[in-house]
Amino acid sequence: MATEQHSYKSYRRIGSGFCGTVWARRLEGPAIKREDGGPYRSLANDFAMHNRTLEAFQKLSSIKSSIQDQPIRPQVCIPQCHTYLTLQDTWWEENTTNFPLGYSPCNAISSERIPPFPDDVRALLVERYCPPEIRNQIMCSESNRACLIRPYIGRNRTYKTAMNVRSRFSGFSLQNYPLHLDQMVELGIPSNHVECYAAMMGEALATLHWLGEIDGNDVEFVLAPPPKRDDGSTIVMRNVLGQHTMWMLDFDLCCSISMDLEGVKQVVNAFCKNDPFYPRPHTDQWAAFRQQYLQTSVDLIQSFHEDEAETRIGLCRKFIELLETK
Repeated sequence: MATEQHSYKSYRRIGSGFCGTVWARRLEGPAIKREDGGPYRSLANDFAMHNRTLEAFQKLSSIKSSIQDQPIRPQVCIPQCHTYLTLQDTWWEENTTNFPLGYSPCNAISSERIPPFPDDVRALLVERYCPPEIRNQIMCSESNRACLIRPYIGRNRTYKTAMNVRSRFSGFSLQNYPLHLDQMVELGIPSNHVECYAAMMGEALATLHWLGEIDGNDVEFVLAPPPKRDDGSTIVMRNVLGQHTMWMLDFDLCCSISMDLEGVKQVVNAFCKNDPFYPRPHTDQWAAFRQQYLQTSVDLIQSFHEDEAETRIGLCRKFIELLETK
C-alpha cells in the first residue's frame, strides 16, 4: 500500500526544453515547469507573458461571442496558469520529496496540463515512424505516454531527417513529436484540416500581436486532445489523429512590442525564427493563415483600439507584406 501511495504522489517528467523540465503526477493534475534548464531563460517572464496572453485571449472570446451571439472560444487553447513558485515557497516543503533524488527546490510554474494523445495515436506514430527495433520499448516507456504533436506546417522532412529516424542510434520520442507537412499528407490528414491548423495559428498570432502586444518569440504549438473543461466552443478536429485541437504554450522568450514599424520588424523576426510551425508564403496553408490573421487583426483592432485603428491595421498588413517579400 505504501508503494502505491508513493507512486501516486511521485512526479514524473513529461517534457523538457531550454527553459527547464516539466513534471506531472497524473493526467488530470497540474503540470509543474521547473526553471532548471539553460541560462538566459526566465520563468518569471514566462509566467507574466502567459498571463498576459490569457487576458488577450479572454478579450478575443468576448469579441467572438458578441459577433456570433453565443459563447465562442479562441481557436487555439492556452493552458490555465495557476501559480508562480519561488524556491522559498512553502509548496516545496510538501513536494520536494515527490521528485526524484537530486532535484531541489527552484523557481517553477504550476499550470494546466495539456492532455496527451491516447494509446492508439501513439501506436500509429510508432508503427509508421519509429525504428522497428525500439518500437516495443517506446510503447512501454512511461515518458513516451506524454505524447503531444508539434505541427510543422512550414517544413517537409529532409532526406537527412528521414534517414535519422530509421537509424537505431537516433533518438525517437513521442514527447512533442515533430509532424512535418509531408507526414500529414502521408497519414491522410485532409488538406482542409491542415489549412485549419494554419488558420488557428493565424488567429493566435493576431491576438498576441494586437491585443497582447507580444511578439510571440519561440512560442510552441502542439496538437493534443481538447481540455476536459471544454464547453463545446473550441474547434475540435477529428481525423487519423483522433479527436484533438491545437494548444499554444511556452512564453519565456516573448517580449513586448511597440506599435510602430520597429514592432512589426520584431514580430517578423520572431515568426522567421519559429518557422517550422508556420506555413510558407504562397501555399494553400499560407492563404488560410493570411486570411485569418488579417481578419482577426482587423476585428480586434476595431473593437479595442478604434482610436488607433488606421495605424494598427496598416501595421498588421505590413507584417504580412514583409513576410511575403522576404
